[in-house]
Amino acid sequence: MDNRAIEPEPPVILVADDEADMRSLIERALARNGMRVVLAVDGREVLDLLTRHKVDLVLLDLSMPVLGGLETLRRIRADARYRTLRVIVVTGSDTESALVRGLEGGADDWLAKPFSLNELHARIGAQLRSRSVWTEELERGRDVRRRLAIALDGLPRTEPLVVLARRLLEQITPILAVDGAAVLHFAAGSVRTVASTGDLARSFRLVRPLARERGRAIATRAETGAWIERIEADAGPETHSLEVAFVPFRLGPTPKPLGCLVFGVRIGRSAEPFGQRLPDLVDATDFIVAVLKPAVEEAELTSIARTRLQRVIDRHEYEIHFQPISRLDDGVVVAVEALTRFHSAMLPDLQFAEAASLGLGAALERATLTAAVAAAAGLPPTLALSVNVSSDLLVQEPSLPEIIGTARRPVIIEITEHDRIDDYDAVKAGIERLGSNVELAVDDAGSGYASLRHILTLQPAYVKLDIEWIREIDRDPVRRALVSGLTYFASETGCELIAEGIETQAELEVLRDLGIRLGQGFLLGRPMRPADEAVAEPAIQ
Repeated sequence: MDNRAIEPEPPVILVADDEADMRSLIERALARNGMRVVLAVDGREVLDLLTRHKVDLVLLDLSMPVLGGLETLRRIRADARYRTLRVIVVTGSDTESALVRGLEGGADDWLAKPFSLNELHARIGAQLRSRSVWTEELERGRDVRRRLAIALDGLPRTEPLVVLARRLLEQITPILAVDGAAVLHFAAGSVRTVASTGDLARSFRLVRPLARERGRAIATRAETGAWIERIEADAGPETHSLEVAFVPFRLGPTPKPLGCLVFGVRIGRSAEPFGQRLPDLVDATDFIVAVLKPAVEEAELTSIARTRLQRVIDRHEYEIHFQPISRLDDGVVVAVEALTRFHSAMLPDLQFAEAASLGLGAALERATLTAAVAAAAGLPPTLALSVNVSSDLLVQEPSLPEIIGTARRPVIIEITEHDRIDDYDAVKAGIERLGSNVELAVDDAGSGYASLRHILTLQPAYVKLDIEWIREIDRDPVRRALVSGLTYFASETGCELIAEGIETQAELEVLRDLGIRLGQGFLLGRPMRPADEAVAEPAIQ
């Protein structure tokens, strides 16, 4: 019996390109790496050869005569026999649209001409090893991949990106037998280090942007694939010469890289040329990005949202409108409520909620509050200014007394029913530090239990009745009964009720009959800019 090991069949690569020189170059390069190559000059020949050869991967040029690459790809993916066939699309175009359509059409990867042969081999190698990550790699029994899969699978996916990336690098550095690693993120106009370890920790400092030229060079080169370069790394008391592999990663269908994983090995540490490990590092990057993807996407979206919102604040992309608060008996305006209107047309409640979630809530509140005080400067000094202030800003913002002090008029601080208050004593102290010219109002009263607790504990000067209790009050005895009860409560406690959302004459008449003295709503006056002179004029009969 012949006990000699059976040699595995070499992988078959179908290369489709209408340029003879390119076909010949790729054929020789792949043959040197033990692959068998089948050549095609157009898409129609690709489809024919697939029926006659057991092909492992197609390298498909997008620009070909007779039948182009995109249509060929569509037909390959439409055939059930080839739905799992690996396809790498190749283009010489500078535009992204064809690449995006190729990736959306089912391509597994892409290459842009000109590309290096090392990159070609790395991309093909990564595809041939398959990207169905965890269980397939464990079953193959390959030690490095098995350990890598186990380590990454055990990492929590919900931690912030910086924390997750640091833990991940600590896990993979010994497994991949590298002396240092880093995660680079390509932000708008800069390249930042998300995490770094080992010999690369000082060369790529945490969260700091790289020098502009260095960052631009890395981001530009990343568009053409992985590469290796030598650097002198400062590792503390000594400097090491390192071979460093830069492996770009992408998320979603865009051909633009979102960042790079960087792996460094001290020169002379291993007899194996570091360049030969590039395919394995490309493959490992697929594992790593699978773990980082949720955190990277969240960080990317958060970064974009923070940048956009910071621009709103810095460029004052909003206007202050004033809505009058009037006496219901004679229509005289006694105060105006400052309302923020954003140029983006985003609803104010949503914009402020988003700002709070992004850590910019206080900054946006300070900016709009300052703008409201400034916008009111031209109004009669006897007219009170009502502004919405969160309990957090009221308690924690050191500049609030100065901002409110510049109003030089009575100020009403409105706290909404939806604003959670954990420390009522702190809120009371916050109001007191603003001076005797400032009074408190509880907004949205009647919309829930919290507003009643706000009223009982804070004893505000004003209570604003929620619009839900005012709408169609002339037709609803339940609403009338509730407002009547609150009117009695106000008379006993000494606070003043303000009815919000008055829109019809019938509603106004009922509120007058119930003893409500102040109100606001479209019937009395719509929100308007300070330049609109009618802001302080009576609007009711």
